[in-house]
Amino acid sequence: MSDQARAFSIDGRHFDFESPLDEVFPLGGFVEISNGPLRYLGQVLGEQAAAFDPQRPQVTGSGLIVASLEPGGTVTGPPSEGFAAATIDAADPAAVAAFLERGKPGRSRFTIGMTRPVAVPATLHGRGFSRHTFVCGQSGSGKTYSMGVFLERLLTETGLRIVVLDPNSDFVHLGRTRTVEEVGIPEADQRAIRGRLAAVEPLVQLFGGDVMPLRVRFGRLSFEQQAMVTGLDRLADAEEFDVARRIVREFGSRDYGLDDLRNRAAELDEPAARRLQLRIDNLGLLGLDLWASRAEEAVGANLAPDWRALIVDLGSLTTARERSIVSAGLLTVLWERRHERHPTLLVIDEAHNVCPQQPTDPSQALGTDTLISIAGEGRKFGLFLMLATQRPQKVHENVLTQCGNLVLMKMNAVTDIRALSNAFSFVPPSLIEMSSGFGLGEGLVAGPITNGPMLFKTGERYTPEGGADVPATWDQPPG
Repeated sequence: MSDQARAFSIDGRHFDFESPLDEVFPLGGFVEISNGPLRYLGQVLGEQAAAFDPQRPQVTGSGLIVASLEPGGTVTGPPSEGFAAATIDAADPAAVAAFLERGKPGRSRFTIGMTRPVAVPATLHGRGFSRHTFVCGQSGSGKTYSMGVFLERLLTETGLRIVVLDPNSDFVHLGRTRTVEEVGIPEADQRAIRGRLAAVEPLVQLFGGDVMPLRVRFGRLSFEQQAMVTGLDRLADAEEFDVARRIVREFGSRDYGLDDLRNRAAELDEPAARRLQLRIDNLGLLGLDLWASRAEEAVGANLAPDWRALIVDLGSLTTARERSIVSAGLLTVLWERRHERHPTLLVIDEAHNVCPQQPTDPSQALGTDTLISIAGEGRKFGLFLMLATQRPQKVHENVLTQCGNLVLMKMNAVTDIRALSNAFSFVPPSLIEMSSGFGLGEGLVAGPITNGPMLFKTGERYTPEGGADVPATWDQPPG
């Protein structure tokens, strides 16, 4: 680069620069700053055209100094003192890769694709997923495909357990791999991750569909959930609520069904018991397909002691009401078992339907309250969240604001971009604003899962993607 490009820093952490217009540094890219024998790695976070001079058009910009570059390619922490009149140039890709890879020995690191604009491995740090993660992208951005890549890598590179609430059946194939021919990289490069996937595939359990129908045992729900399902309010329906509670206590165990509650209420010679029976009948609750009979296995029951992933195929249920009941029930079970302290990543796709800003029914309200508890206190018990949505403003703010990682794919809506900038103030707004220009599979990741805000292009996925789009063959001439 021309020696016209210059940089200075007042505090040794931030830098400003000026460069010729025909040698612009890409926003989000990395630069090398040389101050005599000292060299630093910086990331460009803002730039704009200076006053136009036909003889010397310039660009001014600013960024963050992220590391010091030592002889031999070693990357260390950023400097502590400022500098003036340093030269600035595009960073050596090897230095960028070393910075993104840097971490404590023995901690998991894995690649999700390649960085942009310079292509080096896009490295994430497994330990960073102990902070809640928010994944956002509009339809067609590649969000679901990219999440599949993230989950594959977490399964093969960490010991984290994963529970997926899957409303669109997108992750139902996480327990099997695509053929060698379907993955677009050389077979030799696939062998290592295929071997690790083969080891965990038997430990991935799918609930939903014909093989393992998604069923819930009514007696295993907390009484609060049972009241939610039957629409009982402890004050407005005080007498029916009391009858239901007495019957449940009378059973003495949790091995009963909704039909047992209904039949026992019918046997009691009490007006409130009769109203409880009629409530269950009139709401058509016994007609829901989600209740497990005594011969059926309920979701999450009898899992292998070393299970790694539980995929809950909510897309196999026919109504939104059933999906809300199952979601709220599973969230409550996980929260009640938090003292077991098994590190678990809870993945919730279409999170705005599970923890909306304004719940529309008792199931959503219970699910939202439980997720607020998990978001606020779950990390100390090993419960970590990965929430995905196309509609960030519809996710409850008490859940959204607890997220420390952001994975952002293409977003066009100005209001959504502005809301994300406010919610994730630790991410430079200039990078969030770039999301409207992202292509398929391109995104931004920031937070403890990476060493700095990173633009990336998603790599190959080894497990098949589930729910597919409608074929576009309609857009072909007939004949």
